[in-house]
Amino acid sequence: MSERLPGTSNVPPPPRRDDSSVHDLSRATGEDGGGSAFRRALGSPRTHETVRALVDGGGQLRIAELQERTGLSFLQFTAVLAELTEDGLVTVKGPPGDEVVHLYREA
Repeated sequence: MSERLPGTSNVPPPPRRDDSSVHDLSRATGEDGGGSAFRRALGSPRTHETVRALVDGGGQLRIAELQERTGLSFLQFTAVLAELTEDGLVTVKGPPGDEVVHLYREA
């Protein structure tokens, strides 16, 4: 049996939030889901710092460098990364140990 190394691919996603009020407001105002997700991300200090680090890094950073720039513990960082991924604001690509986090989904 091969041993799996820690990384975002081994971390289960966080429990889904009940965002029904946000989605209802988005539909009522004609706002897209991406804009709402981005505003939610900027409203949390942990996710705000992660997005800021990605913007300062030109929209993409190696996962280890991003964690270092945010100053978050491993568990906090993986939770933030999972939340941003779930909201469609970032993607993580690359082989284990060499992942790169990209701001927004690539077309």
